[in-house]
Amino acid sequence: MTQTIFMPAPEAGAPPLPPRLPKHPGTALFGQGSSEPYARALGRKQGLLTLRPLSPEAGLAPVTFAVDGWCAPATTLERSLVSGLGGPLLDIGCGPGRLLAAAASLGITAMGLDTSTQAVQQALERGTRAVRQSVFETVQHTGRWRSAVLLDGNIGIGGSVNALLRRSRELLSPDGTLLVEVDPDDDVDAAFQAVLEDDDGKVSEPFRWARAGRTALATRAAVSGWELSATRRVQDRVFCWLTPARLNRRPARRSSR
Repeated sequence: MTQTIFMPAPEAGAPPLPPRLPKHPGTALFGQGSSEPYARALGRKQGLLTLRPLSPEAGLAPVTFAVDGWCAPATTLERSLVSGLGGPLLDIGCGPGRLLAAAASLGITAMGLDTSTQAVQQALERGTRAVRQSVFETVQHTGRWRSAVLLDGNIGIGGSVNALLRRSRELLSPDGTLLVEVDPDDDVDAAFQAVLEDDDGKVSEPFRWARAGRTALATRAAVSGWELSATRRVQDRVFCWLTPARLNRRPARRSSR
């Protein structure tokens, strides 16, 4: 039986959030620090952000994100994905809250996590519920979330796919579902230091990030308490549904001897 989670609606006209400071000096978060390209781009709600690996040895090309897509309403595809998930739903790395708004319009209770002050402020302005924190900090209702999403490359959060999958397993209910967007290249599997750069050449502090394709996700899921239950490739995006491993195991057949 699914446990109900009551989360009060965000207060109207909530004051702006103060800037977030890293808990550990020198530990940067996605797109933050230095020239703050992530916050700058979200403030303009347009432009491109490029994630660049610092080491050429990683053998990875830069990845470019369109900020206007993050700030726009969820696409038809994204709404379809959200509608197939049960609530309460946790959006890990929610950005400015487009998936949270889609969930609300579908009648799904949802909450987002993001470390960016600007992103969480915009999510709150949409009338959704978002908390400015890392997924690796204490999260409300741990072990009771019915579903969670890691879209827009967020499988890279923290620079360790294994650690993120294990943490997600802790957060979800025993019969929960984790929806992950993976790299279009099935064979990509890398952890690295990167910076985020905006259209004006403004860069962030280096931060830990990761990329994983379907093959890597399936392998890492197997050691993190998950099993890959379904994959869907559409519009050059690849989505994987993970379910707790023990739910997919059939009981051993007893010997007749």
